[in-house]
Amino acid sequence: MNAINWSILHTTKEKNLFTFFLKIFSFLYSLTIQLRLIAYKSGFLRAKRLPTHVISIGNITTGGTGKTPFVAMLARWAETHGFKVAILSRGYKGKRSNDSLVVSDGKTVLASVDDAGDEAVMLATTLSSVPVLISKKRYKIGSLALKLFNSELLLLDDGYQHISLHRDVNILLVDAKRRFGNRSLLPLGPLREPIEQIKRADIIIITKCTNTHSGDKLVDYFQKNFPAKSIFRSRYFPDQVIFPIAGNTHPPDILKGKNVVVFAGIAHPDDFLDTVTSCGANIVHFKAFSDHHFFSNHEIEELVSWKKQSNVDFLLTTEKDWIRIDRKIDPDLHIAILTIKIGLLSGANTFFESIKQGIVRSKKRFSH
Repeated sequence: MNAINWSILHTTKEKNLFTFFLKIFSFLYSLTIQLRLIAYKSGFLRAKRLPTHVISIGNITTGGTGKTPFVAMLARWAETHGFKVAILSRGYKGKRSNDSLVVSDGKTVLASVDDAGDEAVMLATTLSSVPVLISKKRYKIGSLALKLFNSELLLLDDGYQHISLHRDVNILLVDAKRRFGNRSLLPLGPLREPIEQIKRADIIIITKCTNTHSGDKLVDYFQKNFPAKSIFRSRYFPDQVIFPIAGNTHPPDILKGKNVVVFAGIAHPDDFLDTVTSCGANIVHFKAFSDHHFFSNHEIEELVSWKKQSNVDFLLTTEKDWIRIDRKIDPDLHIAILTIKIGLLSGANTFFESIKQGIVRSKKRFSH
């Protein structure tokens, strides 16, 4: 056997061994999840209930389905309709010393990105009049939100697996493009729990629908296997281009014909790249980082170097990435943020009316 064949055989054995261990860990993870679900179903463990309307927004796959923009959309809608809303998040990647933290009191952002994590601070910054609280124990911070803010609606950001807190509505988001991947549980695949747990959802939102990925196959799948679920489709829309250092805001069409260096540290940076391209920008360089990536000074210097060498108009990044690099950037640097919003493609009136009626029923129930 020649050297090339030995190399191929060695690589194949390593790959098979790696896959074998992934399958073992996936099985153990599945066993843990199943035992936990059985404990709650049997009554051995019980979900705690808060005396207000609770809506969970989450997924059964690893990140990137659009939870945070969807939470923001719901919070804005609730505010617009006069409901007192608060957001409960786990504060992923935050290094806070206390278990619970008020990130925003609806007036001021009270926590740093290092303490609270990027998503919680982004929500607190974007939704300046909505309280945002973080803890791994959502019942605890939910109780605090009721005490401090008299909240009529609590939104659980990334709450689908947090079954220790009772929710009135369980909203499940599913990516139209990636769906369920290889349908295997972590770490072999993207699933955070078995696919049949879709049955816990009250509403299913198919996100990131496009002409190429319409969500039709997912609709067929859900109607066949979970016929009682309410199904809606949504998509991302470019919202604003913000120059945070200068304090200027423009519509997305300002990107048309502009030469930009794009970077993103989110779950699926290619989605952001597609959005930038759809706005007509000329992408000179693109750099992808891991989700929730905290940028080093060297990485920022490299991005700045690309801008200078390529003579581009400005650096362009996501709203979440800006939260992690703010205060690390030279105040003279020309950098912009492209914000996105999520919108329902059909049935919006039906969706929001059902949410409204649920809040009203909860107010009547808990006021007696």
